[in-house]
Amino acid sequence: MSNDTSQLYFERMRDILLSLLMKLEISESHCPMGARVAIVSYNVRTDYLVRFSDYKGKPALLQAVRKIPLVQSSGHRNLGAAMRFVARHVFKRVRPGILVRKVAVFFQAGRAYDTVAVSTAMLELSAVNVTPVIITFTEEHNLPDALLMDGASRFHLFVWETEHQQDVEHMAHCTLCYDKCQPDPECGPGGPGPQAVDMDLVFVVDSSQDVEIDIYRGALHLVDAVLEDLEVAAQPSMSLQGARVALVTHTTPGFRPGMGRSPVLEGFNLTSYGHRTQMQRQVREAAGRLLQGLPALGHTLEWTLEKVLLVAPLPRRARVLFTIVASETSSWDREKLRTLSQEAKCMGITLFVLALGPGVGTHELVELSHVASVPSEQHLLRLEGVSEPEVAYARGFTRAFLNLLKSGTNQYPPPELTEECRGPNRGDTLL
Repeated sequence: MSNDTSQLYFERMRDILLSLLMKLEISESHCPMGARVAIVSYNVRTDYLVRFSDYKGKPALLQAVRKIPLVQSSGHRNLGAAMRFVARHVFKRVRPGILVRKVAVFFQAGRAYDTVAVSTAMLELSAVNVTPVIITFTEEHNLPDALLMDGASRFHLFVWETEHQQDVEHMAHCTLCYDKCQPDPECGPGGPGPQAVDMDLVFVVDSSQDVEIDIYRGALHLVDAVLEDLEVAAQPSMSLQGARVALVTHTTPGFRPGMGRSPVLEGFNLTSYGHRTQMQRQVREAAGRLLQGLPALGHTLEWTLEKVLLVAPLPRRARVLFTIVASETSSWDREKLRTLSQEAKCMGITLFVLALGPGVGTHELVELSHVASVPSEQHLLRLEGVSEPEVAYARGFTRAFLNLLKSGTNQYPPPELTEECRGPNRGDTLL
């Protein structure tokens, strides 16, 4: 309901919504049968119009929708903020069930003004296993390319400039009423298979002295799950395309700067294996090795860049340091961490940071926000623990993040760092 949403556009959105609701069996009780429906309006803010628990049965719900008025605001629309509101609040309490499908349909009458917010919201929706559907009435929608490049039918974009283009039947069949057990070929891929992405991806896992064994094993369990979602290059040392993956853990016992000792234990490098099961076997073996040296993330990243990421032949377009942090780094390591992370960003390397468990306090989280690439909402993820729901959240977030990288929506380094990266001697340290 932003300032440029006309009565004509509003009525068109309402008509589509009513048509979609007519195709659904609406829940009439607290029993887990039928669809529950919530409706929000948005402009610069998001407001509830209908909550999941408000109406039982289709007649009452349809009547409520017909009575919704157009209340225009004086501000522009913020689709990304509305999407994040839906991910965080509307789907906060949903009915359990392995076959329960969670879908969010967003209407947009004009252009998206904050595409970064939309990209971030896509990550959060994927993390909570919500399928976002966007219906827009203009080709000039300005939505992120990641919506168009997802090959697993996780996101759906329908551009209906005229009413003649509207195919509500197909949209409902392939989104709201989609049967993942018996997928219709006309709806595209039947499910999220392995992702085909061209990138060098290095997992850097915290195994230092203050990390609890269950947190460490949970971190490796996430690495194992992400590998399950990747299509890796069969010939990593010779092929020009495909994902290549490496694993290092840190910090080794007795490490101190200047002593000539490696801060990391290398599980495998980017050209070691051409099949994910080989990598997963090494990840599972690493779960029995907790190093317990003094935390030294800055020196670990320096070693990883010099010995793993920058020396691999045939580098990919996207190069990612996926750092899982479960403790505060040592005081003598902090300056190295600041300078090294900045050097890496200036080289165009993506730094993703997962802060995991109780060992990462508020102060350390602020420090890590400067280590991660920008925007930090997309590159810094905080989890309290390693429960099954939390690992599932991180896996969904990561899958969407890798798709975002594939789309090329973000720039590395970002424009705001370009001038700083041109400074004297910037980038010489590791080249």
